[in-house]
Amino acid sequence: MVSNTEQLIQLILGAWPETQAIYLFGSWGTEYERPESDLDIAILLPPKQAKGAGSLLFSELHQALQVAFNRDVDLINLRLAPTVLQKEIIMSGRRFFQTDGTAVDEFEIRVLSRYQKLNEERAAILNEGLRSGKFYDP
Repeated sequence: MVSNTEQLIQLILGAWPETQAIYLFGSWGTEYERPESDLDIAILLPPKQAKGAGSLLFSELHQALQVAFNRDVDLINLRLAPTVLQKEIIMSGRRFFQTDGTAVDEFEIRVLSRYQKLNEERAAILNEGLRSGKFYDP
């Protein structure tokens, strides 16, 4: 019998054999999973393939995963996700598959570096918002 993670890996590699890593994030497969929990998956593809793939939201893979697991699926092309989401996935998610550890480590280091730079750039804005109590002033 094939486990859920093995089935997940097989489906993803069937669609994207050059996948570098697969992450699960959210409650599925944890002690917090509920019957209505969706399946949150992030796929790390090489840069060229990630760009060509675009959003995976309405892809054949997305549909195949929803059918196979009989639940809603959020499928993220991790290289194209916003920096904050990338950081949350690599820090809070669970990487359970990888083919190229060096490429994955380099990606994660770049994400953390970009996230740190983003925080530095927006520090003044956040401090002013905290000081004034206004975060949006039309």
